[in-house]
Amino acid sequence: MHKYFAKPLFLGKKIEFLTECHSTNDELLSRIRKYDEQEGFILYTDHQTKGKGQRGNVWLSEPGQNLLFSILLKPKSLQISQSHYLNLIAGLAVCDILDQQFGLNTELKWPNDVYIGDQKIAGILVETVLAGQNVEDAVIGIGLNVNQSHFALPSATSIRLLIGEKVDRESLLENITSGIEAKYLFLRSQSYEKIKSAYYQKMRWRGEMHEFKDVNGVFEGEIIGIDETGRLLVKTLEVLKRYDVKEIEFLH
Repeated sequence: MHKYFAKPLFLGKKIEFLTECHSTNDELLSRIRKYDEQEGFILYTDHQTKGKGQRGNVWLSEPGQNLLFSILLKPKSLQISQSHYLNLIAGLAVCDILDQQFGLNTELKWPNDVYIGDQKIAGILVETVLAGQNVEDAVIGIGLNVNQSHFALPSATSIRLLIGEKVDRESLLENITSGIEAKYLFLRSQSYEKIKSAYYQKMRWRGEMHEFKDVNGVFEGEIIGIDETGRLLVKTLEVLKRYDVKEIEFLH
């Protein structure tokens, strides 16, 4: 088993496997409403019957083939306006493992899908519980296509399809967990600009002209980056536009 990070210190100290559930995010959010779960609790499953993605999309996955898990963090000093950094560190951790362990060339499509070329290999969904102006609890859900070999859409791929062999999912989970923990500790040290800079190195379509669609129709623009609250910045000939998650569609 390849190791690219030290064993996690606290993420995964408590870990629970469910053969099947609606979604690991929903299940973990339900747990923290009922019990005082410790930071670092990981819930993973072989099959989600109602897996969720950004925009309320459904995440489809063959049972027993992929990594479907959620991690509980308690970033109590993180302000609501900074919560998008949780997306950034999770995405960067997944990219690091895929690049270093399997020799892949990943990109992060805003707000946080992981792509290889024009194909999606992973999705991340962060859901938070707030206390005043701060994040009390954060559940980071990750769906990573690992050993699935057939997809309904040509825009999806898996590690197995890309490297030609099956992958040990539990070892992969430990490596990703270690990576998230390292970046989370970095986030807690308030290294926001360094995290954003690393994200920009991986940001899909950044600095390129592409077609997008918003409420006013199709337009051509260039992704500049993200603003202080995580909104997408797209520059057109006339103006710099800012978009929340459900306000823009990537075309080509």
